[in-house]
Amino acid sequence: MLVLFILGISAAFVLLISFGAGTISIINLFTKEGEPAGGMIGSFAFGFEFVILILCSWFVLEKTMGREQADHRIKFPFAAWQIIVVIGVVTISIIIGGVAAFTEIAWLNWLVLPLLTLLVIVPPLWILTGIGTTGIDLGPRWRVFGIIGLGMTIGPLIMIVLEISLLLVIIIFGVAVIAIQQPELFQELLSLSQMLRAESDPDRILSLVAPYLASPALIATLIGYIAVLVPMLEELLKPLAVWIFARKIESPAQGFAMGVFSGAAFALLESLNASGDGSTSWPVIVSIRAGTSLLHMALSGLVGWGIASAFREKRIGRFFSAYFAAVTIHGIWNACAVGAGFSMVGEFVGKPEWFFNIVPAAVCGMSVLGIGMLALLIAGNRKLRNTAATPIEEKNNEEVKSTL
Repeated sequence: MLVLFILGISAAFVLLISFGAGTISIINLFTKEGEPAGGMIGSFAFGFEFVILILCSWFVLEKTMGREQADHRIKFPFAAWQIIVVIGVVTISIIIGGVAAFTEIAWLNWLVLPLLTLLVIVPPLWILTGIGTTGIDLGPRWRVFGIIGLGMTIGPLIMIVLEISLLLVIIIFGVAVIAIQQPELFQELLSLSQMLRAESDPDRILSLVAPYLASPALIATLIGYIAVLVPMLEELLKPLAVWIFARKIESPAQGFAMGVFSGAAFALLESLNASGDGSTSWPVIVSIRAGTSLLHMALSGLVGWGIASAFREKRIGRFFSAYFAAVTIHGIWNACAVGAGFSMVGEFVGKPEWFFNIVPAAVCGMSVLGIGMLALLIAGNRKLRNTAATPIEEKNNEEVKSTL
């Protein structure tokens, strides 16, 4: 009942946001203000999330009403031919959307980019989910959809609150240390904040803050937050629904699959909401989301396997090994992303070589990690689906033995 309540409230909230974003987008289109395409992309994104949450709520409602079909066991409907279809759909969508974005025609982008964003973001999630869960008995369907729904709602909400709270603590502590130990720098920062309020040119703003962004202390703090603390929180809480249902998950293989679903739910929410850009950057933004989605799904699957192993087989060490491996991989990925971002600051502080030294290494590092995480999904699925017998299979085996 509690899961149904969470999903119902979340669905209503998401629908309200979708309606509001769509309304503002239409107004901006006719008044020629803001970015109407970006607003409509957001409206479509929240609208699609609403549909998924309603679907999840329906299956949980069936369980609440005691219907037998809620407990029907399912496997993910995946086939190799779907990969070819998805590659074709995604490629064509990026080409069409890229051409539309580069025309910079507001009404055209408003018309085509929202649907094309869904076609670029959603199908790869389907394929990656299929690769990670095919052949594994997923258990009763109400629980599968409950995990997907919770992975789109309460899990991300708790993560966001904790990450923002932690960031605020770090900022407050940093400001207090600067005010006490370096009062001159503190006064400079106060003056800078007043200048930034009156500035609207992005390049001018970046040139003003670049000298402070290049501070070794700030870089170390930012990397520590993004590459250490954030991964620790996210990898612990992304599979929150797996924690909730841990005692009912029947095998480590099923825990791996439920972790993949949790990662897919989080990736869907993050990728769609991060793609609300109708500018010429649209093709790049939607394309790079696939790598991040793979990160979330593979690592959540790994942690889900560890959680199920701890609760089902009492192998606590396996959980900690899986968790710290996921945190390490996620941290390296985030560090590469932060490094690539900081390389852009080099031009404004007289160190243009940062770009040429850091970006190639960051791109290569993320590429290697991407290949490794895809291998993790494939290898993990192949190994686990061959070692996990479902309760139905176990029952049939017992009946055969008794007959013999």
